[in-house]
Amino acid sequence: MLVLGAARLSVHRAKATEPKMDYWFIETLMPAAVRLPAGVEIQASDPSSQPRAYFIIENKTQTPLYIMSLGYKDVLVMTTPDPNWKARVNGAHEAASFIAVPGRQANLDIPALTDLDKNLVDRNVLSGDPPPENAPVPAAQSSELLLVYGEQVIEVPFTLTYSPNTHFGNGLPASTTSNVKASETATPTLLVKSAAERATRMYFLAVGLIGVTILVVSGWLVWKRFSRGR
Repeated sequence: MLVLGAARLSVHRAKATEPKMDYWFIETLMPAAVRLPAGVEIQASDPSSQPRAYFIIENKTQTPLYIMSLGYKDVLVMTTPDPNWKARVNGAHEAASFIAVPGRQANLDIPALTDLDKNLVDRNVLSGDPPPENAPVPAAQSSELLLVYGEQVIEVPFTLTYSPNTHFGNGLPASTTSNVKASETATPTLLVKSAAERATRMYFLAVGLIGVTILVVSGWLVWKRFSRGR
C-alpha cells in the first residue's frame, strides 16, 4: 500500500507538468446585418474572452426557428417558388439540424457550422505547443445561416476570420454553453493540483492504516503469548 500510494503521487506530479492545450488562432464570427423577426436574436461570441468562436441563436417567440443545412438551400431559396415550395417550407422541421424555441437556444460552434456548410473548414489548431513564428494565419471564410421561421426563409451571411492567439496557454478551449458552472471553469493546472492533494491525503491515510494494523497485530501477538504462558 505504501508503494502504491507513492506511485500514485508521482503520477499526479508528472501530470502537473503536462502542457495546457490551447488554440493557435483566435476566431471571430461576424454576421451580416439582416432583418430578423421580432424576438429572434443572433449573437456572436466575444473573441477577447476565448479563442473559439460560436453563435448563440435565441428565439423568444412561440414560432419555432429552424436552422437548416445549406444542402437544402436550392429547394428553399428561389426567385420564383414552385408549387411545392410551401410544402417544403412547412416540412422544414423534419430536416432541421437545430431548433431555437423559448427556453432552448441554439449554440452553434465551429464543428456545428462546418456540419451545416460542407464548404466551411475548421482551420484552427488545438495543441499543447505554441505555433511556430512563421505559422500562417488561416484565410477568412464566408458562409451563411439558413433559417426557416414560419413560412419565411432567412439567409444570414457571415464571415469567419482568424488572428494570432497572443495569449496562447492562458485560456481554455471555448465553451458554447452560456451558463457554465463555476466548478466547470477550473483550469487544468488547478484540477491537477487538486488531484495531487487528494493523492497526498490518500497516501497519509494509507500510512495511518498500516500503522494501526501493525499495532493491532502486535497487541494480538502479545496477548496470545501471554495467554499461552498462563
